[in-house]
Amino acid sequence: MLLAGTAAQAEFYTGAQVNMLNIDRGSVSNVTLTGLTLRGGMVLHELISAEVHAGKAFGDDSYRGVEVENDFHYGVYARLTPPLAGPVRPYLIGGYSYVENDFNGETLRDDGASYGGGFDLGMEKHISMSLEYLRLVDNDFGTQELIGLGLNYKF
Repeated sequence: MLLAGTAAQAEFYTGAQVNMLNIDRGSVSNVTLTGLTLRGGMVLHELISAEVHAGKAFGDDSYRGVEVENDFHYGVYARLTPPLAGPVRPYLIGGYSYVENDFNGETLRDDGASYGGGFDLGMEKHISMSLEYLRLVDNDFGTQELIGLGLNYKF
């Protein structure tokens, strides 16, 4: 019953981001792909939100003869937003991401802890823009990062 009461009071939001995905993995360095990420979330408290992302980079890039493509990426995150007055709202984001890429046709998967931050800029009552940095993967094999510019709608 407590969970149902929380869901009834919660604010939901959705959005989309155009982003640049930067991949450094093994001997491949500085591969940059452009993509789209869809996101959805629920404000659990004025400070904390739960959020999911799913995305894909389009096209490919190469580094020293290695063709790199992004099949998809997704993640689940907690988002901390301080209760500040005004249209600009900074936030920190952290959670778990999974990424699947092709290197010369060989599929390689990475997952792990993710972290980042960003800003929301309120434009109207239900619409905001966002600028976000997210370190999708940081493990022994390499790093993968997203920088995104998005548009969000709060229900």
